[in-house]
Amino acid sequence: MAMWKLMRSLGMRSAVASIIGGSLIGLAIPVRAAVLDDIFIRPGVDEADYNACARDLVRGRVTAAVAADACAKAIRPRDLGICVQRITRNNISGDDALSVCRQVRRPVEAANCVTEIARRAPSTATVNVLDGCRRSLLPERFSRCVVDLSRELKLATDQSIANCIDATDRSRDLVPTVLPGSTTTPPVTTPPAGSVTPAPPVSPGQTTPTPPTTTPGSPRPGTVTPQRF
Repeated sequence: MAMWKLMRSLGMRSAVASIIGGSLIGLAIPVRAAVLDDIFIRPGVDEADYNACARDLVRGRVTAAVAADACAKAIRPRDLGICVQRITRNNISGDDALSVCRQVRRPVEAANCVTEIARRAPSTATVNVLDGCRRSLLPERFSRCVVDLSRELKLATDQSIANCIDATDRSRDLVPTVLPGSTTTPPVTTPPAGSVTPAPPVSPGQTTPTPPTTTPGSPRPGTVTPQRF
């Protein structure tokens, strides 16, 4: 009985050791890039996404060969198809729409950008609208900028597109501490307590120059007072 229990215990230990060893070997094997891509980059992608992408691109009059290549390479095929479908509703060719949708990180937002500007300003050159929505990192915000500036300031849409695409975030409340063209005053070092600074030698017949007196609160000669504009 004791021998049977001993053999059973040894068998269980051997099984546990085999499982642990197999797990370690599995972790040591490198995972294919395609597997990681499916897990981290393409969340929720299934066959239906490619089906919808191909259907939307064909409806946008994109050739089958071009549609197959575009959908196969897309990170989010469904979003690519939605982008092409929405842009082509604005009398824009499928090839031009696909060119924009393949170059942006947010295809659906890019399509909304094109649709919003084309709906509010139908006379705007299509190439400028497509280029602006393609270049913008935040297409929907860009379209609101274009539409609002054109409406409130009575600007041409092309001018609003140029203004909004060139807009950048500038640092605020940064004022120079010296005026342009002035020299920087060297720092003043204070001798440690208890030390005596030796006086410079004076030749016979030479007098020590007296420093000019300054009124308290007045700047020293040659210095520039920092200003905030």
